[in-house]
Amino acid sequence: MSGMAKTGIFSFLQGETHALNKRLIILTATSGIANALNLAVINAGVETLSHGGPPWQYFVWFGLSLALFVYSLRYVLYASTRIAESAICSVRIRLADKIRRCDLLALEQIGEADIHSRISRDTAAIAQAARPLFAAAQSAVMILFTMIYIATVSPVAVLLCLALIGGGASIYLKDRKGYEEGLESASRQEDELFNTLNGLLRGFKEIRLNVLKSDDVFTDFSENARRVRDVRTDVMILFSDNYVFVEMFFVLLLGAIVFVLPILSDSFGSSVTKIVSAVLFFFGPLGNVVMMVPLLSQVNVTVENLQRLEASLDDVLAKSNERIPVPPVDLSPFTTIRFDGVGFTYVDPDGKVTFTVGPIDGEVRRGEILFLVGGNGSGKTTFLKLFTALYPPTQGAIRVDGIEIGPANIQSYRALFSAIFSDFHLFDKLYGLHAAAPERVNAMLRLMDISHKTAFADGRFTNTHLSTGQRKRLALVVSYLEDKEIYIFDEVAADQDPHFRHYFYETLLPDLKKSGKTVVVVSHDDRYFHIADRVLRMDYGRLRDDLADIATFREPGP
Repeated sequence: MSGMAKTGIFSFLQGETHALNKRLIILTATSGIANALNLAVINAGVETLSHGGPPWQYFVWFGLSLALFVYSLRYVLYASTRIAESAICSVRIRLADKIRRCDLLALEQIGEADIHSRISRDTAAIAQAARPLFAAAQSAVMILFTMIYIATVSPVAVLLCLALIGGGASIYLKDRKGYEEGLESASRQEDELFNTLNGLLRGFKEIRLNVLKSDDVFTDFSENARRVRDVRTDVMILFSDNYVFVEMFFVLLLGAIVFVLPILSDSFGSSVTKIVSAVLFFFGPLGNVVMMVPLLSQVNVTVENLQRLEASLDDVLAKSNERIPVPPVDLSPFTTIRFDGVGFTYVDPDGKVTFTVGPIDGEVRRGEILFLVGGNGSGKTTFLKLFTALYPPTQGAIRVDGIEIGPANIQSYRALFSAIFSDFHLFDKLYGLHAAAPERVNAMLRLMDISHKTAFADGRFTNTHLSTGQRKRLALVVSYLEDKEIYIFDEVAADQDPHFRHYFYETLLPDLKKSGKTVVVVSHDDRYFHIADRVLRMDYGRLRDDLADIATFREPGP
């Protein structure tokens, strides 16, 4: 269940940490009161001095009020920092936990850019906004008690101050909904901008090869950047106009105190210095409060973005067949994996079918080597995701030695596999392999002819910034160390030199077979098809002859 059921930054912080307690509230108020007390003591000292008396009698009071102000404000700022960072840590950990339990398909539909933006940019924005918002709360308390002080000096003056400040505040706040809508629109536009930027970086090779593609991507990025600029500029201009208006009210307030109040009150002349100094004293804090309005609007939009992401993840997990904890089921060692009418259908957001893989009938036997071939877009990757249960079948069933794969055993089934997909990610640590001895890891690096590029030390690989072929060899090291029942190698031999390609097919694959491992290799190296027990061809979402043998290959002669 989502931990962010309420809207707003303070509700978010309280929901995540439960740390907005009475002590914090009291000390926030205390810091504001103490600062207002500083003003009162200073003015009293000035008045005494103006009558020729020594102001020392107020020095002790000033020291006490100053010490109380410093202590309470420091506590509030320290606490707000700890609360914000704890809240961000909590939500990041919770979201990461929900992400790792999502289905791959659902995660792909949410989008990597949206997830990355929410967990990195939005959480950072909340952390940065928390301290200024708490400081603004302290300033608001100080302004309140400064008004009380002004009321003790001149009730007419405080009424005038409240009237002008209230009028300025109402004008400033009347378009707050428009601010938030504008900021939300800007946030959506920025997501599009960052998505285009990801395409620019990840598709850099293709862009460098194709000038027209480069121009189109750049045009798209530029248009998104300009839309973000226009939306944010419009919103901030609205903020600026209102802020200038509020500043004008401040000056009008001073003018009214000096030029209007003496007309309304004959006794005001003796109090003008105290009131003007009080108004000047809260100018800065009032400016802080005013400037917090756009920040509060922006951070509330950010909180809502996080809420939407978590709600999406919660919805995915609620629909998942894996949501109910079940005891692990051991499916190894297996004899056969059977496909009974297994298929998967892609559906676009409008509900239209875009591509279908299957139905597939047949079996994979323990200890055999299968080669999977087919053109781009034929469905090979989708088949591998179905085979490994990363995609749930939309029809049919997968059975291991007669046991149907379902919620009770799907994770145990996935645990049979070690996969190197075409878009594999290379971790610098051996996650999940806590017992791997460094000596064995480094021996595997030598076996894969990669030890001159990287090593394993202090629990991590010293270098993962390698060429594509070298990264695949390093992925092979990790895959071998995982020691699974079934290995998936998607174009691993591509980008390798002839020597290592020969070694991969003629030595590594047969060694895995001798160890009783099942290997599925996506490959177009037809000169090595003799290594396979079966070669399977994918055509337009269908496995040719439904996993039956399609050809027998002999090792090429000299």
